[in-house]
Amino acid sequence: MRFWGIEPKVGLFSGLYALFALYLNSRLRPGISFPLPGLVLLLSGLFLWLVCYLQVSRAYSRGELLTKGCYSRVRHPIYSIWGFLIIPGFSLVVGGFMLFLPVIYWLSVLAFIGEEERALERRFGDEWRRYAKRTPRFVPRP
Repeated sequence: MRFWGIEPKVGLFSGLYALFALYLNSRLRPGISFPLPGLVLLLSGLFLWLVCYLQVSRAYSRGELLTKGCYSRVRHPIYSIWGFLIIPGFSLVVGGFMLFLPVIYWLSVLAFIGEEERALERRFGDEWRRYAKRTPRFVPRP
């Protein structure tokens, strides 16, 4: 599995919808947006994404399975940050038909995540299986 995992595929589907939503917004001018809450989500998401990205890129360069830091709470924190903070924040800022973008993002993540997890299991074997058994995919346990 490459460093970017399923992100290029998810980005393709989400990006195509985003372009379509921008087109619809320009033609139909729905005028529904929530810029302030959107900016809060977007900026906090970008900060958390940077923290997780730095952690996983170091582990990846060493060939290690990262199970600490951001990855101690969920197996895919970067997808979670994009899906719960960054994309919804962007969607709220832009508004209109863009408000459906998080749904498209999550449908594409769910469609492809098995591929990434199988690659991780092939690469890390029992270490991945133990980690996957104790760590939820996207939403941390209380």
